[in-house]
Amino acid sequence: MERKVFNKTTPTEGGAFFIPLPSDARHYIHHDKMNADKLFLYALIIDYYNLKEGFAFPSIETLSVKYGKVPDTTSKHLDDLKDVGLIDFPPEKGYYVPLVPLIEEEFYLAFPQAWKNYQTAIKRSDTRRKAAAERMRNWRQERGYTD
Repeated sequence: MERKVFNKTTPTEGGAFFIPLPSDARHYIHHDKMNADKLFLYALIIDYYNLKEGFAFPSIETLSVKYGKVPDTTSKHLDDLKDVGLIDFPPEKGYYVPLVPLIEEEFYLAFPQAWKNYQTAIKRSDTRRKAAAERMRNWRQERGYTD
């Protein structure tokens, strides 16, 4: 069976459902308290958000099953999402309000360590890219593909 390619411009085509994740959430990955898993948890909160009620109210148990983590881990990750400003909830938890992520510039101003982490990631990437290019150059020379 051939599968269709996901069309991000029409995600609800044919009555399909999807879990939204704002593009502005991407840079949050560089915050010390964040990782890709937690961005998925944020997307779950967005998905559970009830427009009429003004909040999402899945239980920790429900979230933990959908998130694939135990309830204690899920609860701690919800705290991290609150700490970075992606969600809000009362101290006792039970309902959640997904917040619009800060744009990149505002995010890095609010979290300067995240900016440092991002710069470190760029430097590591550049180092890996240069090393790969050097390996390729050497490989080509060893095989006589270059002068």
